[in-house]
Amino acid sequence: MKKINLLLILSLSAVLFAACEKNCIGKRPKDVKPIDWENYNDVSTVYWNYVSLYSERKQEDEGKTIKISGWKAWSYDAFSLCDDAKYADRNLGYVAAFPHVDIYFNFPEAYTILDTCDLTKKCFIKGNLSFFIIKGGMCTKAEPIIEVTNINDIYFK
Repeated sequence: MKKINLLLILSLSAVLFAACEKNCIGKRPKDVKPIDWENYNDVSTVYWNYVSLYSERKQEDEGKTIKISGWKAWSYDAFSLCDDAKYADRNLGYVAAFPHVDIYFNFPEAYTILDTCDLTKKCFIKGNLSFFIIKGGMCTKAEPIIEVTNINDIYFK
């Protein structure tokens, strides 16, 4: 009887963990393109290639230079890019469209560019791929972020 209970508990745990993993990351689209290391990638391509459970993140790509284009959006207090132009406004008061990729930089001049940019134009960014770790419930997930190191690698057209 104890063996049956143990097997039942282990089976239930495995089912719950699998369900958690699926809910943690979301439903991955079937038609995700691979990363283009020479040209600009859209937000969805970058997001879906790199969102994963923390333990399964693509560490081999961390630190590589990647190019991304999208519409300027804001996610909480972070600057983000999304694929939908209707979210290109920093005064929305809620999280940017899903999916979005957060952009980080360590130079204050970037805020001048972002505060004065033309929101009708698409944003193009080149930076280093990194991961933001999100702990929640029973799963820890990694989401891609782009770290910009040169102000000239942010432009709108």
